[in-house]
Amino acid sequence: MRDLLSPILAATAPASAMTWLSDTIRDQETSFQKRPFYYAFSGVSRHFDKRGSVEVTDEQSQALDGQVPGFSVKGWDQFRLARVILLLTLGKQDKATFLETIAALLNTADLREQAAIYSAFPLLPHQADLVEAAVDGLRSNIIDIFDSLALQNPFPATHFSKEEWNQMVLKAIFISRPIYKIFGIESRSNADLADGVSYLAHERWAAGRKLTPEAWRNCAAHVSDGIVADLEHLLSEGDPIDHEAAALVIVRDGSDRVRHLQERIEAGLDAISGGSLTWERLGEKLEFPATLNGSPAQA
Repeated sequence: MRDLLSPILAATAPASAMTWLSDTIRDQETSFQKRPFYYAFSGVSRHFDKRGSVEVTDEQSQALDGQVPGFSVKGWDQFRLARVILLLTLGKQDKATFLETIAALLNTADLREQAAIYSAFPLLPHQADLVEAAVDGLRSNIIDIFDSLALQNPFPATHFSKEEWNQMVLKAIFISRPIYKIFGIESRSNADLADGVSYLAHERWAAGRKLTPEAWRNCAAHVSDGIVADLEHLLSEGDPIDHEAAALVIVRDGSDRVRHLQERIEAGLDAISGGSLTWERLGEKLEFPATLNGSPAQA
């Protein structure tokens, strides 16, 4: 994996920083020592640009996904990627040393360092032993920490129990994170999660608030009578994006129990069949709404 990550970092990082990283890795692989590794992990901030973002080509993204499905470095900064590369060296050590060092790093890490550690989990060995730390990390109220585990990270989908997965997704909905960036969001959907989404929606509606339309993606394969009633509410009381979400659920279900709703989503049916309406496109639209002049808000 290092042979894929290092060129991505080198494309934007100073040559002197890459030389320092290469020398540090060589020394640690020759003779691993915990204290120098701690210093190097923290010392990344002295060599790389804290404002420096990494640039990833489509070919590089595909290569990373080919090695670890669902893994992505899009949106990362140089600090995070350099630290993840260092952690690959730690992954070569014996199990006891590896787990002790990871635990020590998490106990002393600042926010950026914690995000790097959690981002590296799908690349590291002994992953079953990291689940408890991941679940604990998701309790954080710091968005960057939560995102490093929940978004563009295949570790939860691979290792979390149903209960742990459901708690993560419901928290993502509650704190308004982009659901389309959660790897495994459809493959890990389940009836209990669908019920949880419905319950949360009713709480929001009772308070005069709304639920992110993306949340209904978790219900598309688990449409109960209660979810049908929720879809009817979305089509009657919701906004146009709620209607789009309802259309995606109805088309996915396709059963007789939602047949009476299909005539109310004709525009959505056309958009879905034409490929202009998907859960990913809906998620992107919610994450980066257009400004008044039509430009993406992220710009």
